[in-house]
Amino acid sequence: MKGLDSHDLYQTLQTKPGFFIYCSEKTKQILTDWPTYSKLSRYLKALELNHTVKIDLPDDSCNGNANKTTFCVTTIPSGHCPGSVMFLYEGSFGTILYTGDFRIAKGDCRKFQAFMSNPSRPEYGLKTIDHVYLDCTFCTDSAKTFPSRQISVDVTIALVSNWISKSPEHKVLFSLAGRGFGAEFLFVEVHRRLNIQVHISEFKHKIYKNLTDLRNAISRQHTTSVHACGEGTVSPKKHSPCFKDSSKLLTIRLTTQWHLMEGKNVDHRVVVDEGGIQRVLYSMHSSLEEIQDFVKILQPYKVTPIAKPNKVSKEKIQQLLNCEVVLPVNRFLSRENYEDYS
Repeated sequence: MKGLDSHDLYQTLQTKPGFFIYCSEKTKQILTDWPTYSKLSRYLKALELNHTVKIDLPDDSCNGNANKTTFCVTTIPSGHCPGSVMFLYEGSFGTILYTGDFRIAKGDCRKFQAFMSNPSRPEYGLKTIDHVYLDCTFCTDSAKTFPSRQISVDVTIALVSNWISKSPEHKVLFSLAGRGFGAEFLFVEVHRRLNIQVHISEFKHKIYKNLTDLRNAISRQHTTSVHACGEGTVSPKKHSPCFKDSSKLLTIRLTTQWHLMEGKNVDHRVVVDEGGIQRVLYSMHSSLEEIQDFVKILQPYKVTPIAKPNKVSKEKIQQLLNCEVVLPVNRFLSRENYEDYS
């Protein structure tokens, strides 16, 4: 598995006419505005959500085969972060679903027309899925159930509201895991419910400012009461102009893995106070029960994990999902860093 910053990928796009990176419109906008990936912009093709399109791969694209390969692809919202989608491929090779990172609530996959045999006749049931490349980040007994994203947001906004009501000097810092993406829905809700914009870094602002559903929820003004400008740090810099009085600062850490560590959240609370830091259980990946529900409804012939806990075996995943599991030939993503993934 290679990232978008791969030299091999860029060289392939440059030297093979007709090769493109297909993504959602929102992802195209994000990558175009992201300096690291802006060079890819002319190779990006946006696909309309929930709309099936036919794609013809150029000659000599598949292992030297001179015949064109034609297939259909449908993008389906994956619920992970802005622009994230699942790809449903249908062709002579069968029907294959690639979820990417995803968070789909129990039962919700029945709502997607792309999975229906005949959207105008729901009684016909769902399509036969031959193979699912599945996000198994939390395919483990310790991650059996998570609060819904809405519940996590409700709890977080209550914390924010109670704190900033103390005085105009009281401020909140959202500390985000990893690269700090995935909390955008929270920013929108903070703005909608509290009429407060969230202060973010200059880097994030360049990426978010062209997203119509997000631009009004963010700000570069230090004076706002709510901040997400720490770029993944648990604590703010001591001399940041945003926080002159640390006694009036509430840090809210949005994470999942920390709550799964032994002894950290033994009574399964949505929020845990750890030395003044409020750790909210906020997941951008499906829980075990959500993964099991997804597989049970779609009933694929086989599943390949694209990410999984390092200590969980193929046999264990097979048992948890009650489905044939095939590990990928190439390296997949193992996720054991308890601060990097939500």
